[in-house]
Amino acid sequence: MKSPVLLLSILLALAFPAGGRASASEGQSGQHRPANNERWPESPPQNPNASRPQASTNPRRERAQDRESAIELRSDLVTLTATVTGSRGELVGDLRKEDFEVIEDGKPQALATFGRSEVPLSLVIVFDASLSVRSRLDFEKQAILHFLRATLRPVDQAAILSVSTDILWRQELTQSIEVLAAAVRSISAEGATALYDGIRVAAEKLSACDGRRVVLILSDGRDTISRNTLTEVLRVAQAADVVIYGINSSGTPPSANVRDLAGERALEKLANSTGGEVLFPDRAEELEPAFMRLAGQLRTQYFLGFYSSNEMRDGSFRQLVVRLRRPGTFARARSGYYAPKS
Repeated sequence: MKSPVLLLSILLALAFPAGGRASASEGQSGQHRPANNERWPESPPQNPNASRPQASTNPRRERAQDRESAIELRSDLVTLTATVTGSRGELVGDLRKEDFEVIEDGKPQALATFGRSEVPLSLVIVFDASLSVRSRLDFEKQAILHFLRATLRPVDQAAILSVSTDILWRQELTQSIEVLAAAVRSISAEGATALYDGIRVAAEKLSACDGRRVVLILSDGRDTISRNTLTEVLRVAQAADVVIYGINSSGTPPSANVRDLAGERALEKLANSTGGEVLFPDRAEELEPAFMRLAGQLRTQYFLGFYSSNEMRDGSFRQLVVRLRRPGTFARARSGYYAPKS
């Protein structure tokens, strides 16, 4: 017969196996110990810099960031808009970057940017609303409406500025042709003509816009009460890289004595110096074809940009010439620009 002590030991071993002691230990410590065929779950590695922004590990992204920094540092890009015609005056819209050469003060410049008419257009129409235009105002309004519908695309914007004794924004820059049409219809003839002041307001408005910048002047060019001079206005327009077009709808005068030659020359100087053009329709019936000619030019323009090889920031005026390598073609662009000044 076995002793009582041995029997008690056997009973205790059956009641409390080894696994039960491990479970008891788990209950005391709050941890689970995996079995032999299990693995501890792996904790994510600790990152001592987790709260700090990490440097990019993507070489392509780093190169893109470097290019963006270079663009930001070189904000002195010189831009100009060019219109190209053939030997018969027809518009030429199929040239490539290699066909252009830009000369600054006699030195060739390397083109950094090139675009065609897909570059967005910002347009301000300066509407002479003085009493001198009363007889042709309705014809001008109708022609303007057709011009806007033929010219503006969804990426473009335009504004209407009337000039008489006062300068009034009939409509700020918008992409809505219907809103612009309502603004045109609201114009009435009154007062004198602050034309130069109006052109300056338009150029300053466009200076903050990207892409092509155009001012279209609908006037005979006569100015009677402006505070700005023609020279001052031209400088502002050139600094803003604005192309100025003019349509003189006064028609053929009854005699040379009543023709406003000073006004015509003022429009031509503004247009020729900025790369634009002045059209002189003789009759009201020729007004709309003149606008359509202008619309065609705006649809076939070229947008060029370069960084000047002259790094002097002296504010001087620099002469520009655009040459074409395709025989029989001619470019019209602004005559120069004012260098930045430190």
